[in-house]
Amino acid sequence: MLEGMAVRRHTQYDAHTQKMTGFVASGGSLDETSVASEALVFMVEGLQGHWKMPIACFLIKSLTPDTQMVLLQHALEALHKRGIKVVCVTMDGHLSNISVCTMPGCQLKLNPLEPLRTYFTHPSSGEKVFVMMDPCHTLKLTRNMLQAYGSINSPVGAVKWSYLSDLNVVQEKEGLHAANRITSRNINFTNQKMKVQGLNFSGTMLDFRHRAVLNEYNT
Repeated sequence: MLEGMAVRRHTQYDAHTQKMTGFVASGGSLDETSVASEALVFMVEGLQGHWKMPIACFLIKSLTPDTQMVLLQHALEALHKRGIKVVCVTMDGHLSNISVCTMPGCQLKLNPLEPLRTYFTHPSSGEKVFVMMDPCHTLKLTRNMLQAYGSINSPVGAVKWSYLSDLNVVQEKEGLHAANRITSRNINFTNQKMKVQGLNFSGTMLDFRHRAVLNEYNT
């Protein structure tokens, strides 16, 4: 799993290492002319066990898909040397991440009528490494798109944001909820401050992801 997150631009003296921290640092190099504004974290998690462990953290200001792909390959190679078999990489569905997956052979943005290729070849073992976009983040992107455009066409008809907002109005007026969790905070989410969730999924989403990866890997 790899995740980028915003960090406060700040430098600080580390008395233990006797060095300044907070500058851009990736792949062992330190750029003392640029203060980092993001952190790119790599984490491994067991598919059949309840454990997870961060293995690398890079302080960055901006990162090209090429550089991010090199860091991902280095992480896969290092884990392979230690006997850890990686079968899936999970990341957010940003366009830059899709570009990273396209470089080693994935095909994620082709014609909808053509099949997807959701895996690439491991740089060390030659085995398939599947790619899965973070389901939680994908749901947020879908919500944002529905709110921005107002309507999304589906095979069974239009899905409209007004259905949700009108339902919330009725529920607030009547003081009852029709077996859902929609509130004004969900409808007016743009006014809410972003809450940092960390590198974690709910138990249900974890179970879904594990089953999906195992089923696809075994086929």
